[in-house]
Amino acid sequence: MEIKRICQNQWSDVKNIYLEAFPKAERKPFFLLKRAVRKEKSEICVASENGVVAGFIVLIPYHDMILVEYLAVSNQIRSKGTGSKILGKICRQYENQRILLLIEEIDETAHNLEQRIARKRFYLKNGFESSGVFIQGVSGNMEILCHGGSISGNEFIAVQTHALGRILFGLSKTKVIAETGSHEENRTRTK
Repeated sequence: MEIKRICQNQWSDVKNIYLEAFPKAERKPFFLLKRAVRKEKSEICVASENGVVAGFIVLIPYHDMILVEYLAVSNQIRSKGTGSKILGKICRQYENQRILLLIEEIDETAHNLEQRIARKRFYLKNGFESSGVFIQGVSGNMEILCHGGSISGNEFIAVQTHALGRILFGLSKTKVIAETGSHEENRTRTK
């Protein structure tokens, strides 16, 4: 499997995977992803095998941090280790930086509780830990996971403001709702 920066001829395949992988409420308009790459505010790495796009990851670098905005694998090959390969490459490539991402908070009343638990287990298995920081935004309550160090709520707000721009950040209504700092407490919530 090859994992490299997106090529012009891969945009259509990436868009198809993007649309199938994320509900509308969690997606930015696709043209904004393309614009961010063009302006070098973010980068997209694509996993492909024999010329077929298998998945992608959207990264937003900010100081000593890398925000994983989206990670998606094609429905046709999910659960075959592609997501782990993509994350492994990114963690090696940015080994001296903190890598962070958001997942839906584990909520016992959520309709997709099993999916949330499975997603968290996937990231924990791939070397991420809970930061102990929880945020609220238009997509609901989210937990911040980190690789290569932790992050504070204020640092995350700075990354999000950079990623979205001040106007979109303001519209996102993102705010820190809890900051426990307890990695072990949050790790055990998925067991």
